[in-house]
Amino acid sequence: MIKRFLLFIVLSIGLIPASHASDVYRDCINLVTDYAYYRDRFDAIGFSNLFTEDASLKVGNGTWEGRSNIRARIEGLDSSGSIRHLMSTIRIQPIDALNATGVSYATIYTASAGSSSTEGFAIIGEYHDSFVLTDDGWKISNRELKSVFSYEDK
Repeated sequence: MIKRFLLFIVLSIGLIPASHASDVYRDCINLVTDYAYYRDRFDAIGFSNLFTEDASLKVGNGTWEGRSNIRARIEGLDSSGSIRHLMSTIRIQPIDALNATGVSYATIYTASAGSSSTEGFAIIGEYHDSFVLTDDGWKISNRELKSVFSYEDK
């Protein structure tokens, strides 16, 4: 809490450290890539810890509110198949000392249990994110997957 307050004071009086923007970009990009890594491994704890306690995650028709519900979502998935999130074109925009937004492109592949082949991608989409600086570092406060293309489109 004190760290956030001091950062806010420094930014308010115009003494922004040159490294602050670099830190925001690095930390938020790491959240984006860690999301893919933990999700693909069905690691519910690692996955949910990327989010704030009151975060919102919207994927398809589902919305999960709060870190515990986000964790329960991953714990409830069938992990017998495989999934891979390929993240690219990550754009982070700092808003102020405590907030940033981002858009990242994702190509997501899935395969059935026991199979190492897929007929095509499951979805190509964009993740739209809001990030917040917490006492534990940057976290995702809101994440929504917006479909651009899907396998069913062909």
